[in-house]
Amino acid sequence: MIRVLAIIALSAVVTSHSYAQTNPHNQDYYKIKNITVKEVTEQIPPSTFQVASDCTTLSQAAPTAAADMISPEQIINIGKEIWKIIEAGKPAINTKFDTANALPVGVKCWTDLQGWSAPKYKTYNVQYKNGFDMTVVDFTYRVMYTPNGNLNGVGQYITNAQVIPASLTVAWGFDFSVIANIPAVTNIGTTNNPVAAMQMNVQWTLDSTVTHIESTQSYFITGEGAFQSLK
Repeated sequence: MIRVLAIIALSAVVTSHSYAQTNPHNQDYYKIKNITVKEVTEQIPPSTFQVASDCTTLSQAAPTAAADMISPEQIINIGKEIWKIIEAGKPAINTKFDTANALPVGVKCWTDLQGWSAPKYKTYNVQYKNGFDMTVVDFTYRVMYTPNGNLNGVGQYITNAQVIPASLTVAWGFDFSVIANIPAVTNIGTTNNPVAAMQMNVQWTLDSTVTHIESTQSYFITGEGAFQSLK
């Protein structure tokens, strides 16, 4: 009988501890103790890199050059400057089609250029842990882009730069949102040999009844294919 009571008591302690960890009324459940962002290694299928050739949206966004003149040394972002990736804890609907492009002024679409290399990508994982060391957000995303496009043998440009959610888990009681924005597109080469460069920011926000946290991770990519994580 004593042995049975001991087992029941131990079970009650374990259950109580488990309940305390997952009880949304406990303040430690909402307090964020640790945030980690790390690069992860993964192998993804080639179909992930398939790019739609429909440039209708890009053509409408592209500014009209004087007398339809193309200026290889003047590089602009033809495409999105800011877009949602995760909204209210779920992937945004149009993420696959939201891209930025560092192309010459006067060009309507990336298909007007030649010599594109295979797409490049890096994968990152973001985790938030609460006061009980419980992972309340586990988010993995890919930063993808295609470099080395040239205009009749001139320049190195960037197309289809995008941030794609790979996986996401959000605990009850938390609201997690992510956006991407492109603050700058520049020419880091010369007038005769232009090289496109682009800064990409991934910004995420975590909200709960007692928490509001905003974080940003920035990346720098070039038409030569270079990729740098900015601290």
